[in-house]
Amino acid sequence: MAGRLRRLLRRVGNAVAPPAQPEPRPAPSSPHQIDVRLGADLFADSRAHVEDFRRGEEAGFLLCGVSSGDGRDVLLGREWIPIPDSAIERRSHGSVLSWSAQFNSEVLERAFSQDATVILIHSHGRSAPKFSSDDRSKERPLFGAFSRLLDPLPTGSLLLGQDDAAGSFWHAGDNRLEFGRIVVVGDTIDVWRAVRRRTASSGPRRRLARQSVAIGPESDRKLADTTVAVIGLSGGGSHVIQQLAHQGIGGLVAIDDDVVDETSLGRLVGARSSDINITPKTEVAIRLAEGVDPSIDVVPVRARFPSPHAIKALKKCDIVVACVDTFRAREAINDFCRRYLLPLVDIGMSIRSSGERLVRADGQMIVAVPNRPCLRCWFVTDAVLEAERRDRPPGYDENPDAAGDPQVVSMNGTLASEACNSVLDLIMGYSGGRRAGKFLQYDGRTGALEPADVPSPRPDCPACAQEGRGDPPPHPA
Repeated sequence: MAGRLRRLLRRVGNAVAPPAQPEPRPAPSSPHQIDVRLGADLFADSRAHVEDFRRGEEAGFLLCGVSSGDGRDVLLGREWIPIPDSAIERRSHGSVLSWSAQFNSEVLERAFSQDATVILIHSHGRSAPKFSSDDRSKERPLFGAFSRLLDPLPTGSLLLGQDDAAGSFWHAGDNRLEFGRIVVVGDTIDVWRAVRRRTASSGPRRRLARQSVAIGPESDRKLADTTVAVIGLSGGGSHVIQQLAHQGIGGLVAIDDDVVDETSLGRLVGARSSDINITPKTEVAIRLAEGVDPSIDVVPVRARFPSPHAIKALKKCDIVVACVDTFRAREAINDFCRRYLLPLVDIGMSIRSSGERLVRADGQMIVAVPNRPCLRCWFVTDAVLEAERRDRPPGYDENPDAAGDPQVVSMNGTLASEACNSVLDLIMGYSGGRRAGKFLQYDGRTGALEPADVPSPRPDCPACAQEGRGDPPPHPA
């Protein structure tokens, strides 16, 4: 592969060589959208480089994992590789940025070694950006070659504006992939849309008028454009579904494999006596959300995470809220969110009683975002997982004779409300980022709810090591 790479790149030459004439390949059968998602720190690094025009244009490559889906791929930023001075050949082409084919080869070899793809990023320093004729003349030989070598992964380039971007993406020699948006994930979620996708708003929703007064006129549109997954629909999860619907979230993915039973009526918001042993909890979630607003897009997933159906639905989401009972489930969800650069909001309660005396009612609400400590760094420790495997071996929660965990619906509701506030803040940023990377400790006996910083990242965290890797590479045939 390395020899083939070098031979092809010698044909391509540097970034301003005359266009090559690669052999045509069949175009994709239908339009395919490309989104880019990356952490705020990585985006800041790339912008700082490409928006420094003291010497003219600058550029660099973003090494990316890939999240493949039906009709849409998301390229997940992992590493920023600026074009170094040693590779730049600016003098031979005036102010036009040009760089060596050798540097292209080094970038591609790095991508191959990590089962990744690459995006070229640069800027013209203005809003509503448009690729220049020089950009286009460089693009075809460069990405015609890149896209064939990286096949089946997409590749291409981004031209940054001021709060928007233009994109040109390729797959197997074809340049008809459609760029949708850049999603920057940090203390808040910032969306840079494709220039041509800037359309007039359909107008504010009257039912959200008072909320919009509280958190800003843009909140209606931003909430409508956001999809949130809720994993676990009993207890806190049902509260979360209800409140997110009232808040105006445009899309909900409701994940649970269970059916309403008699004990559900003590903790599952929206459950009715007529649902007992008949109605899936996902159907209760649909009923709750659509009862507030029939236009909400609710995707029910009657399965446990990490079933293939659940994974497929989660890859289309912007935020994940976990309302699960076990640390094993939290570990799997946390790993997934790290791989796909998704903010994770986790809630849970641990209640202990002696007779009719409530001895302990401890809860937590944790917000974990990319490039910050994750749950596996400190909360879901190796010792905690081992203790759970010993006391509650796999399959315990599927045993009909096993005692269920104690729950109190109002205590679940307290944590769920704070989870929904954190979702709202990730979208709107009204706290100035003070909720991200934090957790709330809740004492259900006294009502105390105390914020605290999470510990430092764990250097050998297995989940953080997978950040931005996206889909696992296919197994060799």
